[in-house]
Amino acid sequence: MLRRDGYPIVLTADRTLMADYRVLLDGMTAASQTTRTPAAIMNHLLMPRAAHPEGQCVVAPLGLRRVEAALVRGGIDPGDIVVVDDAHLHQAIGPATLVVGISSGEPHGLGMSSSTMAGIAGGEIYPLAMFRQLLSGVRAYLQARAPQARVLLGGPGAWQLAQDTSSPSSVTPAETGVDHVVVGYSEGNVVEVFSKLLAQESLPAVTLGEGVPVDQIPPIRGATTMGVVEISRGCGLGCGFCAIATTPMGHLPTDTILADVETNLAAAKTALAALSEDFFRYGASGVHCRPATALALLEQIRALKAVRLLQLDHANIASIAQWTDGEIRQARDLLVGDQVTRRPWVNVGVETAAGELLQASGGRAKMGAIGPDTWGEVCEEQLRRLCRAGFLPMVSLLVGLPGETPEHVQQTLDWVRRFRGEAITLFPVIYAPLDGTAPPVLTRLHWDLVRECYRFNFKWTPRIYLDDQKGAGAPLSRRLLIQLLAKGQVVLWTGHLARHRRRAPA
Repeated sequence: MLRRDGYPIVLTADRTLMADYRVLLDGMTAASQTTRTPAAIMNHLLMPRAAHPEGQCVVAPLGLRRVEAALVRGGIDPGDIVVVDDAHLHQAIGPATLVVGISSGEPHGLGMSSSTMAGIAGGEIYPLAMFRQLLSGVRAYLQARAPQARVLLGGPGAWQLAQDTSSPSSVTPAETGVDHVVVGYSEGNVVEVFSKLLAQESLPAVTLGEGVPVDQIPPIRGATTMGVVEISRGCGLGCGFCAIATTPMGHLPTDTILADVETNLAAAKTALAALSEDFFRYGASGVHCRPATALALLEQIRALKAVRLLQLDHANIASIAQWTDGEIRQARDLLVGDQVTRRPWVNVGVETAAGELLQASGGRAKMGAIGPDTWGEVCEEQLRRLCRAGFLPMVSLLVGLPGETPEHVQQTLDWVRRFRGEAITLFPVIYAPLDGTAPPVLTRLHWDLVRECYRFNFKWTPRIYLDDQKGAGAPLSRRLLIQLLAKGQVVLWTGHLARHRRRAPA
């Protein structure tokens, strides 16, 4: 039972981050919807509420779990911390509450994927709408029961409220209803930040988070949304269009990863997602991959019999190129386990087939030893290797990069067309400057590229969704409902894309 006077520290996130998703694609699908998707579908099908036995939420975003673990390790009584979703805030906030910590991915809706989805489908991206709804509820409860408490925001979208971190005094997060923002990984100073708030001391509007060496990252104390298990953090390649580009990549120790896996399994989260900006670089020395280390990690996770579905999220072309065909096939086999009919997907960042454009956009480091003249050709070769090994690549492309010419767009369009007949998906996102300025206006040629990509996506995305749900043990009724929804989305998006092309400048 929750404490009647509330908790000193309340940790929460919007519903898109706190729902009880079975597989990684569930969360990605919910987060990519706009308010044009009826609320009834979101509430009853795409964002199922997580259970709250004894008042505590069963699952929470990984970032909140790390904060929770760091606070407890730093000496704060675990009985003073509660993790709840928006529907249980009224039971958690009371006169004793001093801090409400919120994790957010889209407090301003500036992420490229979000702005792309809203730009195509119309409406407002659900993570932004749900964040506003959450913040409205938090403020109402604090005003009524704990006016002394302050709101602290962190998470992957914190940069959107604190874009000029070199000049924190110029940032005014209070305009959003948030009192303070912490940007970046923060296990190194989160105890100091919360201790000041608990003591009612002053704190800057924006604080830069301080990470810790990967061997000091605390194991989580509760299960994570989508069964996410962090195996690496950061990227460090320095791409000019990515918010995490300058954070060096570090690989978590096997003991920490396995402890986090066990915590999820104990909460019956048997569909896991190994989180990394580049799975194929796990255990690497710099950018030099060590496939044996990554394969050994998969073997240890797969050896845990309760693990049912094992998913990846991101990979980099230059890293895939360092693995042999046999090693890639071995990784696929370990991901699939004894479910021999599955094709695991992995998100691969190609961004554009025009290597010179990618290089000019600050993406040279992610190309590794691949020259700009051969970037498109090498990407095609590596993606086909993944396909032959049994993976289903999910390729990300950027359209509208600064300096892009019609020839660059045509080059990528021709490159996409060469994959016809291959089991692959390609998701173009509209370039959005990190400073929040307006995205570019797309031409008809851009929309030709987008439509060509979605011819693949309309065919293969429902299939990999069905595959993942079967692997995770989702009920037949839910799988059928999702497939029915997918058919409706195909019809709707075909119309959206045709309309945008018709209205676009030549």
